[in-house]
Amino acid sequence: MRNSFLIVGLLLTIISCNSESYQFAVICDTRSDANNSGKSGVNASGVEAVCRHLNQSGAEFVIAPGDFICGNVDWYKPTPPSNDTQYSAFLEAAKKGGVTLPNGDGIPLYAVRGNHECYQNILPKDSVKSSWIKNIGYSLPKNGPEEEIGFTYSFPYKGSLFIGLDQYMYADSTQKTGLLIDQEWLNQELNKYPKIEHLFTFGHTPVFAANHQDCLGEDSIARNIFLQSINDRSGVYFCGHDHFYARAKVPVYNQYGGIKNYIQQIITPSGAPFLTGSRDDNHKWSGNYKNKDVVKEEYLDNYLGYQLITVEGNNVTIEFIATSDAASYTIDSVGVYHYTYNDNWETWNFEIMDTYSYSLP
Repeated sequence: MRNSFLIVGLLLTIISCNSESYQFAVICDTRSDANNSGKSGVNASGVEAVCRHLNQSGAEFVIAPGDFICGNVDWYKPTPPSNDTQYSAFLEAAKKGGVTLPNGDGIPLYAVRGNHECYQNILPKDSVKSSWIKNIGYSLPKNGPEEEIGFTYSFPYKGSLFIGLDQYMYADSTQKTGLLIDQEWLNQELNKYPKIEHLFTFGHTPVFAANHQDCLGEDSIARNIFLQSINDRSGVYFCGHDHFYARAKVPVYNQYGGIKNYIQQIITPSGAPFLTGSRDDNHKWSGNYKNKDVVKEEYLDNYLGYQLITVEGNNVTIEFIATSDAASYTIDSVGVYHYTYNDNWETWNFEIMDTYSYSLP
């Protein structure tokens, strides 16, 4: 009889763990230009609007894959505000929306750097890194690789594991090459949690390029090993970099180059300037991926928003909740877009623009 009660109790515990549900959100790319949507290097209106809306959605925390600020770029005239000033503008706008760093009293924000947090056009690398640690990195879990404490990290949550990946620790001064992750550390983290149901990874650049070609695909072998390592317990990789919404099935190659599986790659735009097509490196994207094995699922331009993810047992539902009210535009005779940004965020209307669901075995 005692064994019967023990078995029943164990089954109830397993059922309880499997049926536990929660929600989290994803925001990315909230920087401004010097003359659009804010003089602080941050689209403060976009940040506050998105954070207020996700605060009402039931999200328990936020993961954020980079480019929150414009950074110390040399094209910001006359000179950009300091990175400290720009981080303060971002964090203040997020706090108004009820989102704070993990040591605050709002919905916790778990962030990793994008290229704009790493530019060294004016300031040296050490100064750029210390500004990140001073303003954001100090609040993050301290379990990353030895050289990446406060930059790369993991944290468990209700039977899931979240891994934030800094891709720019060893990048060159242009932040376009040398993008990589510490796979040895990642493997160790995965081995620490053999029974997690869901794995969610996030980093700034895509694994397969959409518009901008600088991404983890620079080293395709390392990229493929990364995807192989997360394949069994993950159905999605969250990223940004391109300032539009794009969801695609990206291939997980086996060791012989064949396609073993697909997972979703989701690019999230949360306020950074839309591409105009006025420069060769700022052209409007055709929607076609350079790698022909990538399967386009959805592509939406000129929207600003966030992802809301609902985890229920083995099932995951991802919703892109966004608005087109943040800017209006005209298209001139040569196809260049000219945007007028609307900072009156209280008039913006958010709605579900895309939904995707998957189940793990």
